Amino acid sequence: MVFNVEFYTGVGTTLPMPVMLAPVPNAIDFSDKKVLITDDVADTGKTLKLVHDFCLDAVAEVRSAVIYEKTQSLVKCEYVWKRTDEWINFPWSVLPVVRKSGEPITPSKEAL
Repeated sequence: MVFNVEFYTGVGTTLPMPVMLAPVPNAIDFSDKKVLITDDVADTGKTLKLVHDFCLDAVAEVRSAVIYEKTQSLVKCEYVWKRTDEWINFPWSVLPVVRKSGEPITPSKEAL
């Protein structure tokens, strides 16, 4: 399953609650399956919790893996590369989208 969840709208700014964007997967019978939820960072943990709670009753086991986990996260992940409370600028968040060969590359406003 793939989930697309929107929560952060900018550096340190969020929607009131995370929102699952269409298409939302059907919670079909995966009762014998083990699910690993992955994300780049568990900041507040609200996004991970939304997906975790969605899967909880439909699967045999749910675990989470992140690159970074922050101390305030609602979800304590089973697999974490590093723990930090610093703001993290990931390349996929601050760099422009990939362009066709020859098109100019300019940094996004957020990266400046």
